[in-house]
Amino acid sequence: MYIFKNRTKLSTIILASILSLSACSDDDSNSVAPSTSEEHEHHATEEHSSAADEHSHHATESGDHKSESSGLTLGDENIKDGIIFLQDTTINGVLTVNASTPGATVLKNVKVTGNLLIKRSGRVDFSGSADVVHVGSSNTDVYAFEDNAKVNGHHFMGKNNTFTTKRFSDYQKVDWTEKAAHLSTGIHFAYTVTGDEKGAPVILIHGLVDGRVSWSQVAPQLAKKGYRVYVPELRGNGKTDKPIEESAYSIKELAKDIAAFIDKLELNKPHIVGHSFGSFVAQELSISYADKIGSITLIGSAASVDKKNATIDWLLNGTDDKLFDGVYAYDSTQKLPDTFYEKWGNSTNPDKDFQTAHLEHLHQVPYYAWKFLVKNFVAVDNAKRLSSISSNVQIIWGSKDAIFDKKSQETLQKGLDKAISIEFHEIKDADHNTHLGSKAAVETVTDYIDNFIKGVK
Repeated sequence: MYIFKNRTKLSTIILASILSLSACSDDDSNSVAPSTSEEHEHHATEEHSSAADEHSHHATESGDHKSESSGLTLGDENIKDGIIFLQDTTINGVLTVNASTPGATVLKNVKVTGNLLIKRSGRVDFSGSADVVHVGSSNTDVYAFEDNAKVNGHHFMGKNNTFTTKRFSDYQKVDWTEKAAHLSTGIHFAYTVTGDEKGAPVILIHGLVDGRVSWSQVAPQLAKKGYRVYVPELRGNGKTDKPIEESAYSIKELAKDIAAFIDKLELNKPHIVGHSFGSFVAQELSISYADKIGSITLIGSAASVDKKNATIDWLLNGTDDKLFDGVYAYDSTQKLPDTFYEKWGNSTNPDKDFQTAHLEHLHQVPYYAWKFLVKNFVAVDNAKRLSSISSNVQIIWGSKDAIFDKKSQETLQKGLDKAISIEFHEIKDADHNTHLGSKAAVETVTDYIDNFIKGVK
């Protein structure tokens, strides 16, 4: 049995193990910090901007809390058996846990500057007030988990889960500030913000698994027009929490997060812009939280999702694709094939950094989040609820949208019969990702949003 604990030297660990276990393991080995991000990145609120090194600290609403790992420092260690408990510990070398017997690995307030490899038959818990703070700067640093692992309350399974220190956000330089807030829904909510603090607030809600990257070109352009622009990351995406329950990814739960976000930041009637999956969140906000918002812009939207649509059919069942069996088919690996990422992430956007960041983001969304988000996406049917929307509505649609066709746009507009106003804009030759396909598309969509908001009274 091995127990590593704060201010404990390796030579005394075995002698202290029984006492340490009785004092710590009953609670700590079973505790997982709730609703924190698996990214092991910083936490910050609207009042606390991110540090340059995004892996260097965690902050909460009341301020910054750093893990002062002044006690035990480990180098290259190979743990072969028993219960492992590390608290306030720095790992400078490579820590390998390769245990064959059932047990637990519990890490609290641990800084990793080397590699952390866990291969065991028991449980792995990452918990504590600061959780695991990964401050390594080398791109070779890797977290590798085998068997079952709980990471900050999130469940990872299978042998193919690896997380490197280079995140999707490292591939782009965007004129915005990364922040986060802990919402009343219990979710640690990552977002970016740009533009004049006195500008009219605009919230850009991304599609299924597009994250902040999809708005990384539109947001700065809107900021230049005088808006205060917020780009939140929905559950399962980017650096926001990734709950393990399917029900946590329903449109209603995601809309509840945005509503809580509006309250948290005390935003005054923000204008909501949603793309695809995000457009359904925008619809839900206008139905259930109409008093909180100023208007909605729906990009690549519809009244409902047609499961018989060829693109949706491929996503669900891998139809006519010998290399992809459908998004639900990979429970055994807990990882989608690379050929899927390449096809789904294919973009006409000419910016190479954009493309790289977008593809990396898709890879870094856990498999279970993919599965749950897709299930909730294809279940959307607001055909009978659209008449509840009484706000100003703008619809932007690309004529080559492979998911929502022209007829779906007509159905959407007819269903919005109680809206104060409806503006419809068709962008010729644009696909489903209307707002990010090209530089011209970015400018066109930005102008549509700007003109629409200016016309809202």
